[in-house]
Amino acid sequence: MDRSAARRLLLGLALFAPAACGGAAPQAPAPQVATRTAAGACEGTTENACRAACEGGNAACCERLGDLVLRDRDRGPSRALAAAEALGKACSGGHARGCQKLSRLMLHGFPGALAADPTQAVTLARRACDGGDPAGCGDLGRMFLHGVGADLDDQRGAPLLANACDAGDGTSCDVLGIALLFGLAVTPDPERAQALFVKAAKVSEKGCAAEDPRACLALGKALALGRGVRRDQVRAAAIFQRACVAGLADGCEWLSGAYAYGLGVPRDGTRARTLAAQSCEEGSPYGCATLGSLLGEGVGGAKDPVEGASAARRGCEAEPSACVHLGAAYEKGAGVPKDKQKAAALFRRACAAGDVTSCTALGLVMVRGDSVAQDKRGGFALVATACDARLPDACAVLGKLLSKGTTAAPDPARALALFLESCEAGAVIGCGQAAIAYAEGKGTARDDARAADLYHRACEGRQEDACLELGMFRAEGRGGPRDEAASTELLRKACDGENELGCKLLAAKPADRVTLRAKSRVKVDECNALIEVINTGIEDLNKVPGPDPDADPTGARELRRMADVMDHVAQKAAGVRLTVPELVQFGADYRGMALAVVKAARAMAKAADAKDVAAIHAAQADLDKAVKQEDPLVDAINRFCQDP
Repeated sequence: MDRSAARRLLLGLALFAPAACGGAAPQAPAPQVATRTAAGACEGTTENACRAACEGGNAACCERLGDLVLRDRDRGPSRALAAAEALGKACSGGHARGCQKLSRLMLHGFPGALAADPTQAVTLARRACDGGDPAGCGDLGRMFLHGVGADLDDQRGAPLLANACDAGDGTSCDVLGIALLFGLAVTPDPERAQALFVKAAKVSEKGCAAEDPRACLALGKALALGRGVRRDQVRAAAIFQRACVAGLADGCEWLSGAYAYGLGVPRDGTRARTLAAQSCEEGSPYGCATLGSLLGEGVGGAKDPVEGASAARRGCEAEPSACVHLGAAYEKGAGVPKDKQKAAALFRRACAAGDVTSCTALGLVMVRGDSVAQDKRGGFALVATACDARLPDACAVLGKLLSKGTTAAPDPARALALFLESCEAGAVIGCGQAAIAYAEGKGTARDDARAADLYHRACEGRQEDACLELGMFRAEGRGGPRDEAASTELLRKACDGENELGCKLLAAKPADRVTLRAKSRVKVDECNALIEVINTGIEDLNKVPGPDPDADPTGARELRRMADVMDHVAQKAAGVRLTVPELVQFGADYRGMALAVVKAARAMAKAADAKDVAAIHAAQADLDKAVKQEDPLVDAINRFCQDP
């Protein structure tokens, strides 16, 4: 018998063993027992006392024994088997919460000891719910709503979550709130969602006061995000610590995030990585995903994108809502081949399972049209909803979209407000964007001192671009005294973070850095202006209706529309002010290509109207030749613009 089969057999014996003495039972169908939330009480406070009471038939003590064993980390992975045995006895003895806790343990398993069994987890959650345990009903509802361990069934999932929430399970309130906010398998209802977030915080506060680790974890999340309650990251970190010590692997993962970003505790990358590894080793898919991110970014130790992608994959394979970090790895090509289509699919999968960070990433993909059909309004709405869910990074991204005027006129003042809000909530990307606004006077009066402070916060949060900008502030004496040594150290940080421009400026003589940076700014501005014209032209071209055999049997109308769009692109490209010699040439080449397409498309349309087959073939050849120039030309522009 292989080890996994042995573990499964042991679990079966634990679940269906007689309540007294813990003796081995023959393998037989599960006895039909009536489960209930409070199957007796347990006076025991030590493991030995609880074990003795459990063996004497006290199901409540079996549940407590499972908790005590699971938090005893000195035992290593084997403690999961002992905990499963104790919880199995609690469940068989009629203790519904024992069934719920065993369900959670079985859902993702415990590496090195207990194989994951989502199907059995569903069975156990149903048993807990039938016994009157709200958390069991909530777990079962989430499984149905997200299709975890069971077929997706929103008709059963949402009511189960609602009932569990009404019965006092804060986690269920939050899960249902997210589903209602994003319209995940339910009709969107933002107002009810926000009310549920408030309720989640309130009931979790009560549950945590009663020493329920699950409720404490839910409360910590609410406090960390400011979702349904006033944000308090110091208290949130303390609660995550309690949940982690109590044996909740997900609590250790949230505590890891607090240390990684200095939220409520001093920033400590080493501690963050240790906690994420511990969480992953204890069966949390989110711990594995977070560990993957920390390894990929080199937080708390050496950068290892390959091992990071491997850890992220383990998390994603175990839980769809933990796929965001693997998606990010594919998007960047970090430790895995770059594959934007796969990244988008992973973001979509995780978003559908209720992960707000993934919804933000998917929204950006939709706005950009990377590997999916471009949908600026849909992507913007997704990011805005993620911000409504109190995700700080989402609010920073929303600010960027507003500052660019993604779906309406740019709104730099509102964008700045979002940047500052996200920065205060711990999103260093918001700090960096707010710094840019103050440095350039966008949405506010220019304030170099405020910009320098915000750049410092972003740089401390591993935003290499912010380190570069602050380094140049120190070189120029902006926002503070000129300090050549500080400038060099900050540029070194940027370079160590693989910022190529930072490396180039670091290698230059200090006296030449300001001039070199100014030239780089000109290049970036002109690159952005030219690329914006090209991208807008592509968007407009994609809006040209496809062939219509009835209204446009020859395709001449479609060809003329395409020609009109490309003619407009050529005119816009000619209007871009370019001074960098390479970009001047690129601009001329792109205009030439666009005009060649215009000429060939119009000639082909004219030939089609005249039904001149020879002229059609000649124009088609000219059109193909012109169109084939576009991809190499765009690639060359991108290469030049990406090179600092």
